[in-house]
Amino acid sequence: MQRLQAGETITLATIGGSITTGYAAQPPRERGWAALLARSLGPKAKLVNAGVSGTDSAAGVQRLQTQVLDKSPDLVIVEFGVNDQWLDPAVRGSSYEAILRRLLTSKKPPAVVVLGLTQQGNQARDAVDAQLKLAAHYGLAALDFGRWMQARVDAGEDRWAALYDEPVHPNATGHQRIALALAETLRAAARGPVAAPAPLPEPVYGRAHEFTRMLAGETLKPYQVRGFERGGEVHPEWTGQQPGWVSKADDAEAHFLVWGREVAVFHAESEHYRNLEAWVDDGPVVTLRGQVPERKGYLGWHYAVVGRELEPGAHLLHVRVKKDEWTGSGRPASLLAVMSAGIFPPELHPSDFVREAPSSKPGLIAADDPKLRWIGRVGTAPGGKLLAWSGSELRARFTGDQLTLRLAPSRGSINHFTVEVDGRRHALALRSSGPADWRLPLTTGEHELRLVKRTEASQAESVFLGLRLAEGGKLLDPPAPRPLKLEFYGDSITAGACNGDIGEDQYADLSSHDGTRAYGAVTAANLGADYVGIAISGIGITATWDQLLMPEVWNRYAPRLDARVAPPDARAPDVVLLNLGQNDHGFPASKGQTIATDFGPRYLAFVRGLRARYPQARIVLLMGGMSAPREQPAIPRAVLGAMQTLRAEGDAKVWSYRFEAFSWAHPRIDVHALMADELTRFLKDEVLK
Repeated sequence: MQRLQAGETITLATIGGSITTGYAAQPPRERGWAALLARSLGPKAKLVNAGVSGTDSAAGVQRLQTQVLDKSPDLVIVEFGVNDQWLDPAVRGSSYEAILRRLLTSKKPPAVVVLGLTQQGNQARDAVDAQLKLAAHYGLAALDFGRWMQARVDAGEDRWAALYDEPVHPNATGHQRIALALAETLRAAARGPVAAPAPLPEPVYGRAHEFTRMLAGETLKPYQVRGFERGGEVHPEWTGQQPGWVSKADDAEAHFLVWGREVAVFHAESEHYRNLEAWVDDGPVVTLRGQVPERKGYLGWHYAVVGRELEPGAHLLHVRVKKDEWTGSGRPASLLAVMSAGIFPPELHPSDFVREAPSSKPGLIAADDPKLRWIGRVGTAPGGKLLAWSGSELRARFTGDQLTLRLAPSRGSINHFTVEVDGRRHALALRSSGPADWRLPLTTGEHELRLVKRTEASQAESVFLGLRLAEGGKLLDPPAPRPLKLEFYGDSITAGACNGDIGEDQYADLSSHDGTRAYGAVTAANLGADYVGIAISGIGITATWDQLLMPEVWNRYAPRLDARVAPPDARAPDVVLLNLGQNDHGFPASKGQTIATDFGPRYLAFVRGLRARYPQARIVLLMGGMSAPREQPAIPRAVLGAMQTLRAEGDAKVWSYRFEAFSWAHPRIDVHALMADELTRFLKDEVLK
């Protein structure tokens, strides 16, 4: 304001919903409060109006960069009081705060004013009160318009009825009052001292909505779709928006790869639309209300949360048309975008665990307690169990209101685990050296635990040293063994390398590499089977990107020559599956060379080694997930040749399968899901019958 008074040009940006667009003033963009305020500030105030009708702060934070920050504003007024009143209360604090924090931490931080608008009569105030609390927390100028107006009413100077022709949107007079109140607020701020920039305080509602991603238009591409097609309504005020997906089919469904701790669908709603159902991974099904009878004659737009408090990383979103009273009506169901929050950088990944120094109190349950069920190739280490191979799993049942796990990194970089308690997944990352206790608060009762190593063996190893229960808690008999056991041997595809990456493949942040979401682990889950994964990025039978070949380490407790050879398990696998060849082709190809001329014989020799170790198991020789079988004919020749040779020798328990699903880069979890669906069908139809 002082710069403006000194004759400088400033850019004023406003962001909010329909009241910010000027709705109910005619014409809106010329007679709404934003335009009136800009004119009152004089010709040196350039206005950028980023109001979009029907949007709340959860949608607003998704468009903040392109519609506000990219315009390099000097002053930003943030309005979402009315629409945030209808936003999920678990979202609106975080999303509104994220707008403020992203403005205040931008490369050129603008001055920020919080505009608290309510409906006629200064009700309801839940969202506005939270926004004003945030303004005070960050030391921002704020206008509580409802109280400003009520003071005028109480003084006999004004009437609420003069400002509204309906309860929600102020009319032309109402817009004049808002502009007047804001001008007073800005002039008062201009008379005050210029405060020195202060460090940003800790967030009130968390930081999830500071880290967002929107999939829309061409980026909203299902990996599997039936009955949906491109189209549907787009928001007329959202610049650059492209059509989403629409369907009139009663059995339509679509499946998408998404990321984040919170996943929401942005969709249209009116009296003429059908409802949708959506869920994330195997989470609860949520109804997306497209059919809203009270919206007569106009569309609304809604941010509907489908999954929250998810593990950081990649997830699968499933959407289908709901079978309801409108089944068979021919009405459309539509989704416009998928909006995610909580896509944190690795150093900010939240954890449900409390890290503590190892306690010396008695009561630590040893890693080899007979009531702990271990699955996978788990070795021994001083004081505990060596966890190297991804997919190594601990299962247990216990009582109490908390669980403490004692773990220590032993080799490599950060170890990432999934800790599933009663079906809910929690991420755990071992980021420092030495043992530590990781405490997870729970509700009182019986619980079932699955601890699964996500990070592949070549990247990190750790030692499980025991667990501790709450006082009075006890270990129960372990879950019953699963009736089927699958053991997979492979490379980065089978290890799940890069399967949660956004953009290009990378190995700097292993939190996005998840062996529990790789096709083998998913296939085992589909079949209710135990999973054993012996997989190493970059490895092959004749070539490797590192130092060791699979025949050197396949039977060890870890992929290194100083690791002990593991004896065959007391319970042999029912099915052994082998998927190698990508690196036998890819590594020499990167040097302009071809695959080793003896790849076929050496592949057959390796399969013979598997057969010698598992004489009764069914063996399935796999091809694909990436490009090698398409690019190098020697790979399918070797795989089919090995199967035919063994069968000619009387071994009838050998099959081969080539995946249709594949990716030129490392497959993400959507491709892994397709691979698992293929393999599950094949095993059911051909191998396990």
